[in-house]
This record gives sequence, C-alpha cells and structure tokens, in this order.
Amino acid sequence: MKKCPNCNDFALYDDDVAACPICGASLVKYQRRSSTRVQSEPQEVIQPIVHDTEPERRSNNIAPEFETKQGLRYVYRGTVTEISSQARYHNRFKKIVNALFRGEPYQFGNTSHETVFRVEGFHDGLLSGRKRDLIYYGDIEGRINYGDDVVVNAKKMGDRYIVTSLYSNETESQIKPPPQIPALLFWILIIAIALGIFYLASSGILASLLIKVATYAILIIGFLIFLGIIFGGK
Repeated sequence: MKKCPNCNDFALYDDDVAACPICGASLVKYQRRSSTRVQSEPQEVIQPIVHDTEPERRSNNIAPEFETKQGLRYVYRGTVTEISSQARYHNRFKKIVNALFRGEPYQFGNTSHETVFRVEGFHDGLLSGRKRDLIYYGDIEGRINYGDDVVVNAKKMGDRYIVTSLYSNETESQIKPPPQIPALLFWILIIAIALGIFYLASSGILASLLIKVATYAILIIGFLIFLGIIFGGK
C-alpha cells in the first residue's frame, strides 16, 4: 500500500499507482505506525479491611446469668414460659393475716390477685434446663406474655419466691401492680404497738390509765343503775 506525502486525506493507494491523483506527487510506501502503549503507573490496590466479628458475635451469644444472689434477694434473667393467674375474694382480716404470715401485700378492693409465672434461663440463644416458678401479687394480666425476656427481683419465703420488682426487656419498662401496702409495713406497725404498750406498762402510765378507765366505768355503770332504779320504780 502507498500514500501521498503531501496530502493529509489519509487515503491509501495500491502498489501499482505511482502518483497521487490529487497533487501529482510521487506516492511513497505506507508504513503502519507501531502503536505504543502508554504504560500507566501501577496503582496501589487497596485491600478492604476485614473486621473480625467473631469475638463480637461470641460476646453477643454469651448467655446472661440465670440466677444471681444479692444479699437476701435473688435476681433472675430469662424467658417467660408459663403464666397462671387467679383472683380470690378476701375480707380485710384475711388480707392482714396473709400479709403477716404469707408475705402477701395488702391489696385494696375485694379481690386479691396472684400470678405465678415460670422463667427459664438462656443458653447460647436457646432455653436451658434451669427454671424457677415466681409469685407476683397484683393484677398484671396481659402485661407479660409467653416468650418475654424479663429481669426479676425476688425474695425467698420458705419454698416460695415472691417477686419484689419485675422489668420487661420487651417493652423496656418496669411492670408495677396497682397501689398496695407492703406486708413489712404491718409487721412494723405491730412492733410499734407492742413497744408502746411495753413502754406504758414499764413506766406506770398504763396502770394509772387503766385505773382511771375502770373508775370512770364504775361511775357510769353506777349512774345508769341509779337511773334504772328511780325511773324503773315508777
């Protein structure tokens, strides 16, 4: 192939053509230019940073302690698997007796509510065999459900575990019953009355008070008998 050295039309001609048909110049042999590749500088390949999430995953899978003892109280963390609620009618005297000898808080109204629920501990995201039945006094029906993640503070009375506080991780809220009087308050009241009577008896005030009451009672009874004799004889 040939090309014209003067024309810039990039036209190519066969080898048997001697002159350029445009300007008449002698054609020269066309030589293909060797394409030179521009070597680009090697770029640094930035490797993505791979974080080791395994320790974090392991830490997230660590099962919380099911039961811990803090002084006289027990703290439980687990899932609710069973719930049983009942309401019973009690008069005031029965409620006071239950408060003194069973540790039940005094609930206002004619009905005493009692909820027994079972909590099972976690184990690598699954339920383990550890479990505890807990008693909650008060109307909390519908506020905890099966499968709820809860934190429970309880005190042991005999073979029963009485709930003193209940926190739901599902709703992130403290579950509280309607207003009620703690059972401990009744014992404090009885002890205060007993100490007061002991103080009055030891100081002689009680004896003098009883003598005055008896004297006034005798006078009143005698006056009533006198009135009965006078008006009864007519």
